[in-house]
Amino acid sequence: MDRSSDIMDILEISGVESKKSELMNSDGTKKVKKPKKYDIKKPEGMHRELWGLLWTDNMDAPPVIATESTQGYKALKAKLGSSKVRPWSWTPFQNPARKDGAIFYHWRRIADEGKDYPFAAFNKAAEVMMYTDAEYQLHLSGDGWSRSETDHLMDLAKRFDMRYIVMHDRWNTDKFAKRSVEDIKDRYYNIANTLLKVC
Repeated sequence: MDRSSDIMDILEISGVESKKSELMNSDGTKKVKKPKKYDIKKPEGMHRELWGLLWTDNMDAPPVIATESTQGYKALKAKLGSSKVRPWSWTPFQNPARKDGAIFYHWRRIADEGKDYPFAAFNKAAEVMMYTDAEYQLHLSGDGWSRSETDHLMDLAKRFDMRYIVMHDRWNTDKFAKRSVEDIKDRYYNIANTLLKVC
């Protein structure tokens, strides 16, 4: 046995005892293996599959899309600068789409004070065709509709923005004959087509 240890010493081959001493500290506890440089832990909250796509142990190339932050997939925190906060005030406003003069309140930047209500631009009303007495007598009379009934139809079209179901619901059956939605549509579009041809 001494010969084998002598030969191992000459050939500078460490034996079983040296391996054992390499694994143990001087106080007899096991040595902890230090992680390699590329052993990066998966961030908390990231799914295993996503981490597998972003990082592998064999040092693959980085992702195609560069990230601006060192946090990678995490959202950047808000950067609070030293600039002043824009002042806001609780201001009254009127919606120009409403005709009743109702006043509402909302938060608005002081710099925007005095400007029009921004959502008033979305209030689009359909243009309802109107006719004179002469046009009605020359081109629109007949078709089983009286003048007062046609006037009622045009008034409803203007009030309810040509929503024919609502117009049918508000149709005055006490004064006029009962009409279907198709009758109301047909009469309105006949009037509109006639007026477009005449004018």
